[in-house]
Amino acid sequence: METKNDFKIPFLGLKEGKHEFEFTANKEFFDQYEYDFVENVTLNAKVELQKMSTMMIMDFFLEANYTTQCDQCGEDFEADCKSENKLYVKFGEGESTDENILLLSQSEYEIDIAELLYEFFVTSVPAKHAHKIGECNEEVLAKLAAFKVQDTEEESNPIWDKLKELKK
Repeated sequence: METKNDFKIPFLGLKEGKHEFEFTANKEFFDQYEYDFVENVTLNAKVELQKMSTMMIMDFFLEANYTTQCDQCGEDFEADCKSENKLYVKFGEGESTDENILLLSQSEYEIDIAELLYEFFVTSVPAKHAHKIGECNEEVLAKLAAFKVQDTEEESNPIWDKLKELKK
């Protein structure tokens, strides 16, 4: 079983310059976070770490495939997303107020990127999910349209009718 410990980058012995790392996260990884908005996530991440004498720059390139429900017809479908994120890693005490800067203690020798991968994925998932045009369940859409027509038919209310007359 894959754990959060599989997402650590040991940087202490690395020479200055660029280094690439690849990570894969799947259902077991996301089950640890109890993220329920999407299912069956397969995440591939490429991390480019540029080590310098006083700091590091990390570029995250994420590609994910997941199953979610269509907001229009309610059926499951597969969707994908991509994101690119940059993180600056500096050494010092305390916490950074900038979300793009991670402060590490001078005694640290590795970075655990599990939380970062999770956050970058969650923020890259679109708020709205819908099938491509013509792929939704037509039967469900027809029933929804029938309910919508019924909802828009208003009964006449004498109080509102009087107010409408004032408008004219």
